[in-house]
Amino acid sequence: MNNHGYPPRLYWYIAAVLGVAVPVAAGAVVRVAVDPPGLGAAVGVALFFGLALLADLKPVPLDVENERVVSLAFVFVVASQILFGWEYAVLSAIVGVLLSQMVERRPVFRSLFNAGVYGLAAFASALPVFALGTGGLDTIRLTLFAFTGGAAYVLLNVVLVCGALAILSGEPLRQLLRDNLRHSGPAFVIMAFLAALAASLWTTDPRLLILLAGPLFTLTLYQRSALSTKVATRDALTDSLTGLGNHRSYQSLLREALARAEEEGGEVSLCLVDVDEFKTCNDRFGHPLGDQILLELARLFVEGNEEVAAFRFGGDEFALVLEANEEEAYRFVEGLHGRIAQTDFPHHQPVTITVGIASFPGHASDADQLQQVADGALYWAKRHGKNRSCVYSPSVVRIFSPNELTELAERQARLRAAENLIRIVDSKDTYTGEHSDAVGRLVEAIARDLGLDEEAVQQLRLAGLLHDIGKIAVPDAVLQKAGALDPEERALVRAHVQFGYSLLEGLGIDPVDTWVLHHHEHWDGSGYPDGLAGEEIPLGSRVILVADAFDAMTTDRTYRPALGPQDALVELRRRSGVQFDPDAVAALERVLAAELGAWVGMAEASA
Repeated sequence: MNNHGYPPRLYWYIAAVLGVAVPVAAGAVVRVAVDPPGLGAAVGVALFFGLALLADLKPVPLDVENERVVSLAFVFVVASQILFGWEYAVLSAIVGVLLSQMVERRPVFRSLFNAGVYGLAAFASALPVFALGTGGLDTIRLTLFAFTGGAAYVLLNVVLVCGALAILSGEPLRQLLRDNLRHSGPAFVIMAFLAALAASLWTTDPRLLILLAGPLFTLTLYQRSALSTKVATRDALTDSLTGLGNHRSYQSLLREALARAEEEGGEVSLCLVDVDEFKTCNDRFGHPLGDQILLELARLFVEGNEEVAAFRFGGDEFALVLEANEEEAYRFVEGLHGRIAQTDFPHHQPVTITVGIASFPGHASDADQLQQVADGALYWAKRHGKNRSCVYSPSVVRIFSPNELTELAERQARLRAAENLIRIVDSKDTYTGEHSDAVGRLVEAIARDLGLDEEAVQQLRLAGLLHDIGKIAVPDAVLQKAGALDPEERALVRAHVQFGYSLLEGLGIDPVDTWVLHHHEHWDGSGYPDGLAGEEIPLGSRVILVADAFDAMTTDRTYRPALGPQDALVELRRRSGVQFDPDAVAALERVLAAELGAWVGMAEASA
């Protein structure tokens, strides 16, 4: 590859095209120099060249992405070739393209290639004239030359351009040829008629050429109007950020896919996708970066699989529709998890998704039911750990009523508000800005080591995240005080567990609120607020206390430097059975041994 990112083969290809085009252009210059046109012909050549140049400067778009355009210069180049000779057509095509490319500030190498292609296409349009001779230019011969010459012009043009695109993109040449001819062919057929009309008007009376303005204007207006309609239709069915289908196009395509499956005896799988913790990501890194993450996910959803139809409903909610059974859909989604895990996102943090999968007709008899059961599978997956996929099963996934879904949504909204409050607490506390997240991760790991079920693990993770929420009521001066607290200040700090409990009570997240209330109870009964001891203390509270203490000891505070992990473990072990639950301490040691074996080895040696 060269420093422009083009394959070396492309440069050789362009050089070959120019190697043929340059002699053709030189021959045209020689012919004009040897046999210059008379005044009338010169005026005609100049007029047709001016019209071709104007058309090159204002090409007509053929698609909504504006990637394919057609120039009405074709009309005037072909007509010029018929009326005045191939040399004028070639020079008109080359000079017109070069000037228009200069105005658009296109790269020099690309401009030369385009000029060479158009020059050769203009020369090819003269092949019927070479074969049959001009003779008398009656209407039949003009029309014949316009269509056969125009066909040669278009064919050579498309072949040469698609050859370059095939080298650059790696796509099959045959596919590119078929695609380009399908899009541009009808427009060129119309322009062949106009080329014949232009030549006929000129031979009849040059002043009649003005009558060509009407058809040209109509063609341009029609094409632009049709394109505007396509753009409006696309915008109505497309998500403006990601370019995926929106909710309207999703509903339409899903029902079409189900109808087709029912008619042909096929299957359709619906995968509803949520991006995990995306609101937290937006709050932390900002919405512009969040948009970049969504764009990257949208690319991954459709990359390498044309059979997947992807849609975005807004926010972090997506849907994937596959004309396949649930097993194939599950394999696709698992592969998608892997691709996402290997992707470096703009914020350089891991991104995960949770997916609910259901299929027609196995799990549902119509589109509404299919969406309901897929949504139930998604909710089950979110409640059981996120970053996972769940295929709907009536024995596992519960389908909620509309009232239950409303209650769940309200509960989730209140929890998100509580999680936002804990960010404020972390910013108030001096020794860390990520303490709650760290405790949440440690608590989750300890719970898994203790063999708790998945629902309890996720409840404990939430409790670990929210354990200090009551500190929102503690003054900053107390939280940030460098010296020892006086009795009144100590009472304020101790009251944070009751205040946290009161904030969480009523959210329907029991026993999380209870675990938060008792997470400062000690194994020997010396803790607060109720002086519970031993197994009277809820297990979740005992786990939070160990994780909280470890993270606090290994983090710098205003009144003391951080301990090393090994020293913190020694201290936890020393207070095991007095302040801390021995089982929770042992579980933490095993967790750290699995992740940081060197720490534990040093701690055991010092003990």
